[in-house]
Amino acid sequence: MLGKVETYVGAFILAALLILLYMGFKIGAFRLDKYKYSSYKVYFKDVSGVTRKSEVRIAGVKVGWVEDLALVRDGKMQAKIDIAVLKSFVLYSNAYAIVRQDGLLGTKFIEVVPGDPLLRSLKSGQSLSEPSVSPVNVDEILQQVKDIATNVEDVTKSFKQAVGGVKGEVQIKSIFDNLQEASRRFASFSDLIDKSLSKNEENIDAILKIGENVRNLTDKLDQKVLPAFQDSIEKISDVFDRDFDRVANKVGETADALSDASLQARDSLRHLGSVAEKIDEGQGVLGKLINEDETYRDIKVAAEGIKNYFARIDRLQIIFDSHFESMYRPAENYRYEDSKGYFNIRIHPNDYYFYLIQLASSQKGFYSRKDTYREYEDQCGNWVDPCKLDLTDKDRLRFIFTKKKEKIRRNTFKIGFQFGKIFGPLAFRFGLFEGSAGLAVDFDIPLKSEKFRWVTTLEGFDFTGWNRRYDRRPHLKWLNKVFLFRNIYMSFGADDFISKHNANAFGGIGIRFGDDDIKYFASTIGGSGRIASIS
Repeated sequence: MLGKVETYVGAFILAALLILLYMGFKIGAFRLDKYKYSSYKVYFKDVSGVTRKSEVRIAGVKVGWVEDLALVRDGKMQAKIDIAVLKSFVLYSNAYAIVRQDGLLGTKFIEVVPGDPLLRSLKSGQSLSEPSVSPVNVDEILQQVKDIATNVEDVTKSFKQAVGGVKGEVQIKSIFDNLQEASRRFASFSDLIDKSLSKNEENIDAILKIGENVRNLTDKLDQKVLPAFQDSIEKISDVFDRDFDRVANKVGETADALSDASLQARDSLRHLGSVAEKIDEGQGVLGKLINEDETYRDIKVAAEGIKNYFARIDRLQIIFDSHFESMYRPAENYRYEDSKGYFNIRIHPNDYYFYLIQLASSQKGFYSRKDTYREYEDQCGNWVDPCKLDLTDKDRLRFIFTKKKEKIRRNTFKIGFQFGKIFGPLAFRFGLFEGSAGLAVDFDIPLKSEKFRWVTTLEGFDFTGWNRRYDRRPHLKWLNKVFLFRNIYMSFGADDFISKHNANAFGGIGIRFGDDDIKYFASTIGGSGRIASIS
């Protein structure tokens, strides 16, 4: 019997615990799905009525709960609320919260407006940047109602003092008597006007018709007759003035032209006679050309020289080439990958040699060094070895014999000028490469395809390693240009590939066009402009 009682008690306690656990999950005291929610921080001036586990809604639908409330001091006292919202409902940067209430006596909850989807979304743990809307305080409303009642009471007291007592009653009665008398007189005046109009109705109609006819007549005169008459007079005067002035001007111009023509003809005949006499006497270029054979030969030689000069200019070719190289790894003394850009102008006087003007830029930059040497002399002008002077270590550092200064200029450029000689598919160049002396060889790989072209280049310059800090090896560079189209090519290769610290691989793209392409492009633009102007 005792065992059954203990069993019943244990079952009762277990059932109570299950009910308590169920109610805890039901009211949200225990949650196993918090991973489905994102937490946000909201700040209010007043959160009266809001408690932990209060609902969080969007458009009236529950999407979360209030996790925690706290009072914070951030320049001013305000309440901070931590809310949990389902991750499926995204909040954006202009989202804000409002404290609302179910009905007049219902519980309060947090209404969240998600914001504009075109803006950035808020991450879990962030605060709502827009100001929150606090609830309306009932005490403040009651205080305002009390103030309004006080003002109404003051107004009624003033009105009572103004019209109260026997004197006030007499004034009010007098006002109403005056209003009644005025209404009576107005009624009698309106009756008199009505009787007068009814008796003279026919006369008034006749007067109104006469006035209407007069108005129609004046409108016709003003709109039709007078403007037409005025326009006719103006046209007649304009035609007369224009024709008369034109005839008079024509007659005057004709007389002047005949007079000028006669004078010019006389002067022309006189000049022609003078020119003919000078030509016969052999004066001037034309006279010498006619009378002397040597002048004719000189003019012929000069014409042939000009012809040859223009022929050379016509054979001259100019090629513009520009490309960039993006390095694969960080360069020496630079924590980023270097990027170089080149702009070349090749001038070909003929098919055997050329000149190349180069402008090279580098993001890493170039070195500039400065060495300062000091010499010490005694009072007699004799040189003194500073190592033999009795100086402290501090003084030795201060009066050091040689001072070196190194400077790196980032994002700068160098100028190059080279001379090249062409031997079939090979071309040799020497001159300035990126501001230092060097030489190069270009090899145009002979391929059978006319649309595909490959030019490989080996360059060597900066033979003393002046542009590097710890390495004095020459700067060797291998460059390849693969033309996939006529004017556009891909570039790749290895830059400074024998350096200890600066060896790098690169890739890029370039464009190459000649003066013929520029002439074609200019003519195309000119033709388009002419077509646009014609249309």
